[in-house]
Amino acid sequence: MVTGGTGSFGKMFVKEILTYEPLEVIIFSRDENKQGAMNQEYKNDPRLRFVLGDVRDYHSLREVMRGVNYVFNAAAYKWVPAVELNVYEGVKTNIIGVQNVIDAARDENVEKVVQLSTDKAVEPINAMGMQKALGERLTTTANLYRERDGVRTVFVSTRYGNVLGSRGSVIPLFRSLIDAGKPLTVTSFEMTRFILTLQDSVKLVIKAMEEGVGGEIFVQKMPAHTIRDLVDAMTEDLPEDKKQVVEIGIRPGEKIHESLIGFAETPRTVDIGDYYVILPQIQITAIEEKYKSMNKQSKDFRYTSDVVKRLSKDELKQLLKEQGWLS
Repeated sequence: MVTGGTGSFGKMFVKEILTYEPLEVIIFSRDENKQGAMNQEYKNDPRLRFVLGDVRDYHSLREVMRGVNYVFNAAAYKWVPAVELNVYEGVKTNIIGVQNVIDAARDENVEKVVQLSTDKAVEPINAMGMQKALGERLTTTANLYRERDGVRTVFVSTRYGNVLGSRGSVIPLFRSLIDAGKPLTVTSFEMTRFILTLQDSVKLVIKAMEEGVGGEIFVQKMPAHTIRDLVDAMTEDLPEDKKQVVEIGIRPGEKIHESLIGFAETPRTVDIGDYYVILPQIQITAIEEKYKSMNKQSKDFRYTSDVVKRLSKDELKQLLKEQGWLS
């Protein structure tokens, strides 16, 4: 079951998870138009079941979770400026919705729940980030009930930066402005942001599904870029009179640089190759047994968008071409 299954991530994830030949994939969302379009795209594939519903409603979640093995919670309000102006609406989806998913999964004896989170949850300064941080905490502490009550459901989280081309990413906005012949509106040229393809975000979630034992936050290693280089990459081949860019200033809730692992989380972070795993502060037996022999990061370790590998303008341009965002 994929909540928010008709969003950018959900659509890519469903495409990938079908290669595992599941008996059924339930796409749970509240957008009937997107569900209809997605169903047509898959030509009424009998493996797909589309269910209208909202994570704010525990009863509809529990009803559809009967017999489900895995739940991937991608339903969220993600647009930072909108959530800043509608904080409680964000709370109802990004916090209460997460708890509803946890409760329904536990009550229906689901095997594993993967909660999708964001770099905005690290040392958050905006309402959306605060909500997603609490969503991570709810997901982690849900494993305490599992050990205490003998419930089999495992709860893990994933955390990643901006997914290239997804809803909320600046790239579709820039593309639409370019196509309309309008100036690009840039909050700050000096901002840096992590960047991840939709395909890699799917791999991260599958990694958490396969290896999570309960309570971890999985983070994929990823590069970053400056907004200046992104603008240059997207406008370089345009005629000079079309290269219009206006700097409008930082919006409420925005950071200059993003972080995927907080300073306080460093002593609890282990390196597992292409990924980091952040271990919980609370004691969870399965976690201690699996990761006890792995070395934690040093106290000087930082994983922020201003210090990780940075893509050059040419590398960004090539990536944008591969992903279909440049003509």
